[in-house]
Amino acid sequence: MDALILAAGLGSRMEDLTKDTPKPLLTINNKALISYALDIVIKLPFDNIYVNTHYQSEQLTQYLKDQYPQILTSHENTILGTGGGIKNIQKQDLFVMNTDNLWQTSFIGEIKNAMQHFTIHEEIANLLLVNSHSSNNDLELHDNKIIFPSQQKNTKFQGCHFLRHNSLNDYPEIFDIPLYWKDCSIKQQLYGFETTTNNHHIGTKDLYLQY
Repeated sequence: MDALILAAGLGSRMEDLTKDTPKPLLTINNKALISYALDIVIKLPFDNIYVNTHYQSEQLTQYLKDQYPQILTSHENTILGTGGGIKNIQKQDLFVMNTDNLWQTSFIGEIKNAMQHFTIHEEIANLLLVNSHSSNNDLELHDNKIIFPSQQKNTKFQGCHFLRHNSLNDYPEIFDIPLYWKDCSIKQQLYGFETTTNNHHIGTKDLYLQY
């Protein structure tokens, strides 16, 4: 199994903060946002770890070479969307993680448990890590299955998930992953895995400035 850190977006929700700096290199407590994700995945048993890049890719690529030389980069000349970025690098089962959360090291054990669950249960095409004790839910979960699009929102997406190999083969080169979630939910192959760690979402300028 491989891992992918999504880092190819324009960071437009950070407004002027990303004028000269890619969002993954913004810092909290003197630590780059992408390092919070990478310091999690490098402690997990993945075969390869990828980071996709686009905006200000030279800065991000150099940072990775200096700080995480084992990481592989996948540069997108055109933004492929969350789904296209995943499809572009997926060669086997894949763990996908964003840089919009302040990832806590206590989450490592929960990811390990989710990985084991995903490996054992082959009927699961896509396993989303969720937290049903959140105050701002965005997904609907029933009997461990995600209903998408979600109406009765009773859980929150934790910003990372596992995808089965070849799951995106029939999708276009450029698309966003919710298109797949919808199809996967219809087939009842979209599942949630309950977690408890609170990885604060920091994907907008207002949220980021709270730290």
